[in-house]
Parts: sequence; C-alpha cells; structure tokens
Amino acid sequence: MWTNWAGNQRTQTPIKRPTSISELQQAVAQSGTLRVVGAGHSFTPIVAGGDRILDLSDIDLPVVGGVGEDKVWVNANARLRDLSPALAGQGMAFRNLGDINTQSLAGAVSTATHGTGRSLPCLAAEITAAKLVSAGGDILTTDDIPLEMAQVTLGMLGILTEAQISVVPKYNLRRRVRLADLQDCIANMHQNWVQNRNFEFFYIPFTGKAVELRHEISDAAESRAPRDLDMIAVKVLKLARNVGRLSSGLRDLLLRLLTMAQSDEDYVGESWRVLCSDRHIRFKEMEYHLPPDVAQDVLQEVITRLHRDHKDIYFPIEVRQTAGDSACLSPFQGGPRISIAIHTDADEDHQRYFDAIEPLFVEAGGRPHWGKMHSLSYAELSTMYPDFDRFCALREQLDPSDKFLMPALARLFRP
Repeated sequence: MWTNWAGNQRTQTPIKRPTSISELQQAVAQSGTLRVVGAGHSFTPIVAGGDRILDLSDIDLPVVGGVGEDKVWVNANARLRDLSPALAGQGMAFRNLGDINTQSLAGAVSTATHGTGRSLPCLAAEITAAKLVSAGGDILTTDDIPLEMAQVTLGMLGILTEAQISVVPKYNLRRRVRLADLQDCIANMHQNWVQNRNFEFFYIPFTGKAVELRHEISDAAESRAPRDLDMIAVKVLKLARNVGRLSSGLRDLLLRLLTMAQSDEDYVGESWRVLCSDRHIRFKEMEYHLPPDVAQDVLQEVITRLHRDHKDIYFPIEVRQTAGDSACLSPFQGGPRISIAIHTDADEDHQRYFDAIEPLFVEAGGRPHWGKMHSLSYAELSTMYPDFDRFCALREQLDPSDKFLMPALARLFRP
C-alpha cells in the first residue's frame, strides 16, 4: 500500500518502477489512468484514484547531466537532497530551497514549492527548459509546450523526466536565529525581508513570541551547526497543550520555560545544509500565498482566532515571502506573495481549524499551495489565475483521454 508522508493519503494501487525512458514511454502509452509518485510530501489527493502508479526513482538518468555556465540539466525525479551535493560537486548550487529537501525535483516544481526571500522565486521559476513524456508516450519538450505552462503542472501535461535549471556558484550561508516579541516581529516583517536575503518566522502559539530566522551569503569558514531542537520544541508544545486541558496555569508555565530555553543561533554552512532540515514529527498543513499589503492584517486575525477558538492547536504558524514569477499556475504569478502556513499533528483532526482559517485567506486574495490542503474547486481557482483556462485548454489538448486527471484534480481543473 502506498501512503504519503503525513499518512492522510493512501491507496492499494500497485506501483511499477520503470528503469529507462523507453520503459516509461511504453508504460505511459498503455490505457488507463496513472500518476507518478515522488517522496509523498504533498498532503492533497493527487495520487490516489488512478488505475496505475509509477515510481521513477530507478530511471537510468544521471543526477546531473549537461552543465553550462549558469544552467544544468538534471534528472527531474532525483530527490533535492541528492541533487544539492551533486551540484556542489560541480561547484554549483540551487539559488534557494525550502526547509524540506526530501521531495523529488519534479514533485517540488509541479506544486510550486518554495523557500523564503523577497527577491528569490520558487523552484519552478528556475526551470529554463524541460523534457516530458506525453499521455501518448511521446517525448515533448518546452519547444512543444510553452515554458510558462510547463513549470507548474501538477503532473497533468506529461511526466517530467529532465529539467534544465538555473544555478549559481556554490555558496555558504550565515544563519541567525533569535526569539522575538510577536508584535515587534509582525511590525518589522516587511523591513526584515528587505534587509535580509532570507527571512522567515514561526509564531509559537499562546506565547506572544516568534522565532525569527535570517540567512545571508557569507565568505566565512563553515562552523559547527547547533543541535536541531525543533522536534523537542514541538513535543514540549504538545505536552503543554495536553496538560493545559487539566490546568491552564501549568500550560502557561511550560510555554514560559520553552521560550526561556530557546537560544540564539549563529553559524555558517553550505547553503543547502543551512536552508534544509529534517522533519521527524509528521503533520498536516494548509498554506496560502497572500498579497503582501494584506498579509499583516490577515496574520493578526489568524492568531486572534487561534487564541479564541482553537486552544488545542500547538504547531507553530510559519510566515515566509517569495518573489513573483510568470508561470501560469504559480501562486506567485504576477508578483511577490507572503505565505502563511498553519499545521496540525498528522494523527489529529485538522478540519475545524483549517475550515475556520481558510475563508480569511480566500477573502484576502490568497492562493493555496498546490501540494497542501485546501477546499477550493474550479469555480474559485479559475478566478485567481489569469491564465487558468488557457492552461486547462492545453491540458485537454495534450491529454484528451484524461490519463493524468485523477478525480481530485478534475474537481480543480474542470467546471
């Protein structure tokens, strides 16, 4: 049985693993619907529901192929955690990454996965050319499909096999972490994005405190990374929530002790090692990308509702910013967006919390992360993207038998 990382999506559909592009073409050309799986880090039902599932982790393509001065061809189904050291071996690096790197590149770009940085776009915007296997089993390239259509597809235009991506010379980052007063953090967040290459923060529920993270390129020698205490912190937050059901005073005490134990960090390391971290505690997530001018007000209201109505929530709220791009299905199409992400434990009910917060995001003009949980359908999504119907028309042209269109995707991309 296949299950995603969070355990909220699963299917009994057997998985086949082609080992060559020709085997992949033959498999795709067969009748019946199919989807491709990567690391399973999406929370949405875009794999289950098909007749077949393909895993491309055994395809005989090199992790890194043709190398240019600032562009390189890569195996699109390699994991980001393998691509980064392979690029480093060539003296190159991704311009930016998110904080999780277990995804395949294809999965990450197809859902517009992103990091943080006011001038740094999502991963999909780094694609400059691509090769795909069509619904009929033919090889297509970005000479056949407009690049802005091929960058973010949710796997509906074809199976992405190779991608040419923009890269930069290998670099180190200095990471600084500190605990801040929440209201000061919110008041200064726009300034912090201007002043820092990478900036993000996490609000720790019911504490009035936020953890701020800053990254800058550094020529300094690498230093030893501090111990990653995120897992311990989340466990303490859960413990505080649980004891709070018996004593609100004890919960407050544990939260105060947690914030007192939060220590500053300041170290230098290779970019991908600094940007990315392991996530051992599984969760479910909703993330919306908001126009920058409304993000502060929306965040304040999210926190107000959290405090008033959702005292069982203990996962932090994450806030990031990403530069705009031109991809048709990119949530960042047309300009930068500030992303607000809310989470629950993977084994706990998320519905009440997510249902209460999502309307705030939608009413403020937010666009959902394609790989994270939301309740929207074609009626709402088609009004959010200027080229949405243009993309849908191309999808129907390239896949007239709906080979790549699972029921959950049909709800999003069909009236």
